[in-house]
Order: sequence, then structure tokens, then C-alpha cells
Amino acid sequence: MKQYLFLFIILASLALSSCQASSAPESDAQLREITLNLTYIPNVQFAPFYVAIEKGYFAEEGLRVTLNYGNEADLIALVGSGNQQFMVASGEQVLMARAQGLPVVAVFPWYKDYPVGVVSLKEKNIHTPQDLKGKVIGLPGLYGANYIGFEALANYAGLSDADYTLASIGFTQVEAVVSQTVDAAVIYLPNEPSQLRAMGYEINLIAVSDYLDLVGNVLVTNEETIANEPELVRSVVRAFYRGVKAAAENPEEAYAICANFVENLSEADQAVQQAVLAESIKLWEIDPQPGTQQERWENMQEVLLQLGLMSQPVDLQGAYSDAFLP
Repeated sequence: MKQYLFLFIILASLALSSCQASSAPESDAQLREITLNLTYIPNVQFAPFYVAIEKGYFAEEGLRVTLNYGNEADLIALVGSGNQQFMVASGEQVLMARAQGLPVVAVFPWYKDYPVGVVSLKEKNIHTPQDLKGKVIGLPGLYGANYIGFEALANYAGLSDADYTLASIGFTQVEAVVSQTVDAAVIYLPNEPSQLRAMGYEINLIAVSDYLDLVGNVLVTNEETIANEPELVRSVVRAFYRGVKAAAENPEEAYAICANFVENLSEADQAVQQAVLAESIKLWEIDPQPGTQQERWENMQEVLLQLGLMSQPVDLQGAYSDAFLP
């Protein structure tokens, strides 16, 4: 009897071990290699990706992720041509790419708000878009989300190009505002305002999203990947979304994880970088719902057509998909 009992215990233990192994992340040898393309350089704003990697969310989906950083226009061309499968891009880049025949598709609305604004020193008394009339406005250049966001804001305010002066200042917005080389600067909402506040300056901030509901940053793939590997798309979205939620729920842990991915983060101004992360989280879509994106995409397309950055509209149903929302 004891022998039978011992055998039963062994078999039960083996069965339990088998069940536990099936729910655990796959071994490195079994993981599929994928590349996620992010814009520019490592930054705490990409915390959801870092968290999803560090906490094993991608591994649990059978994926080993390599992060690649580069120019947004170059990366979207690679994804559109099928040479890469996934990236983060701003909404206007998706539409302009599709207008050029690149079959890119947004599959997750990471940002609920457009992340661009205009910052100025409080003493400049610039409170509304209309207050920009007659002012010198600094921005990185006549391209990208900063330029498009500002032009959309100016158009909303009824301002023409003759009503203000644009100055291309590269990514020196903080210095230009402080030195008063410009009256105001177009910025990425989490970044420069956090720096200026940390330096002790009182500022006024005009967020594009306070006036216009436009598409912000989205997770992008291409039609080929959707058609041939829909489960891969679901896996990437699922793991990324878990990273978004985890980072938003525990920003202190997320910030600590960022140090493993952002070089020299430990040497940076901790208060500023923590503020950048906190302000970034405010922009994220924590609870995406199907059927809620259409108006944003319509607004974004209208802006691009008004600015002459697209000559004709594209089919918005092809530009984004709700099918992969968690």
C-alpha cells in the first residue's frame, strides 16, 4: 500500500510540474526575436516598453524584443515596406505614409492626447492661441509633430502665417525661452515644461489637446503582418498594454526599470526625469475602447489636408484598427 501511495505522489508531482511549466515564460531558445522601433533616443517616456521587457510580459507571449531607435520618417518607411514590423509613430506620420502608398496601420492608441504645446515665460502673458499673434515662435524645424501641432493650433485660432514669425531653433527650446531669443517655443509636453519648472521659472503652457482632439502616438505595424501574423500583433499589443498599465500604476518602479535602458539616467537630474515620466503618463490611454478613435483620425486628416501635407484624403478605416485592442 505504501508503494502505491508513493507512486501516486510522484505522478501527482510530475503532473503539477507539467502544469506549472506550461504557464511559465518560454526559454530563451524558444522565444521569437522581434524588433520594436522607437523614435530618436532612449528616454523615460518609453517606460512601458522597458517595463514590459523587464517584467517578462513579452517573454510570456513567446517574444524576445530588441529595441531600435531612429528617425521617425525613416522607421515608418521601413515598416511600410515590410522590412520592419513594429514601431511607435505619431498619428500624422501614419496618415502621410498611407498617402504615399505605404500600408502602415495603427493597432494601439498609446496616447489619448496630442503631446505638443507652446511654452512661454509667465511675463510674456501668452495664455491662449490668439495671444501668439505678433510673436516669435521657436520650434525644432518645419517638420514633424511640433510643426504640425503648432500650425493646427494657429489655424484653429484664425492666425495666418503673416501673424507670427517661426524660428527654427533645433531642440534648444529651453535655452531659447530663457534667453528670450523667442517669445515662446513649441515643445513636447512632458519635456521642456518640466525642465523650466525645475529651473524655477514660472511658465504659461498652451496644449494643443486643449483645443483640438488629434491622434497622438500609436503602435504601428503593416498590412502584411496583420494579414499573415495576426496573433503576433495581438501578442505585441497585449504585452505592451500590460507595460503601459504597470508603468502607470507604479511609476516609481517604472522609473527604476528605465535606468536599465536609458544610459546615464542615474546621472541625470532625477527630479526632472521623474517629472517627465509623470507628465508622460498623463498622456497615455489607460483604458482603450473600440469605436472611440474615428473622430481623432478625421480631425488629424483634416489638419494635414488644410496644411497641404496631403493632397487628398485616405481611407481612414485602413489607417487604424480596433481589432487588436486588449
